[in-house]
Amino acid sequence: MIKLIAIDIDDTLLNSDEQLTNKTIETIEKCIADDIKIILASGRPDFGMMQFVEKLKLNSYENYLLSYNGAKLTNLTTGEIVYDKMLEADRIKFLVDKALEHDCNILTYQNNKVITNKDNEFARIEANLLGTELIVKEDMKDYITEKAPKVIILEEPERAKVVKEKLQEEIGNEYEVAMSKPFFIEVNDKGISKGRALEVLCEKIGITKEEMLAIGDGLNDLSMIEFAGVGVAMGNANPKLKEVANFISKSNDEDGFSYAIEKFVLK
Repeated sequence: MIKLIAIDIDDTLLNSDEQLTNKTIETIEKCIADDIKIILASGRPDFGMMQFVEKLKLNSYENYLLSYNGAKLTNLTTGEIVYDKMLEADRIKFLVDKALEHDCNILTYQNNKVITNKDNEFARIEANLLGTELIVKEDMKDYITEKAPKVIILEEPERAKVVKEKLQEEIGNEYEVAMSKPFFIEVNDKGISKGRALEVLCEKIGITKEEMLAIGDGLNDLSMIEFAGVGVAMGNANPKLKEVANFISKSNDEDGFSYAIEKFVLK
């Protein structure tokens, strides 16, 4: 019996218009009524996820939020940070230099805002997704004063694949390097993943991985799809994710989330 559902947000929970469909909302309401934990598991920062927490009433019962690809896990009821593995300021500055070395732009988060080295379309996408201010500072290292859970290196999709592989070789021993979108190379501290954070959560609340379903579309969802008893790839998912999933659902524009939940949870 599934007791916990971990859901990616972008291109999974949301359709291509970045909207929650009525079907998705109805499905989640049924899960909450059955006391099934609905865990939003995203690369987004927590402040960029609260609009969905509130709209879906995910804080109406004992529940948790997985943000920054698993660098932070928060109890939505008490505000307690259950798991936290942030990057220190000096490591963020190192990654800024590494991005510039590869002729890429970069962004991170400071004081609940997005900060980038150069005004660019990909940084604007991130700021708009989160509904927060974009700060542009060419000398952005001078403005990095607090910890952050990750940085995102920004590049056109075709070149991003090449840069990602180079970064994996150069810094993969100390950092997690993953693609969340074709133009987003996300870099977290080593050992960070959605799967690891969910493992910590399951241990804390006494749920086995067999009682968990995870659903996503991107390569940063790979660890949780592999960890969960039931791993679901969206119809629009990366082919590598589909290879390891137990089930391939419909796309995010065909209510693929609800389709999978009705099959495995609300049957």
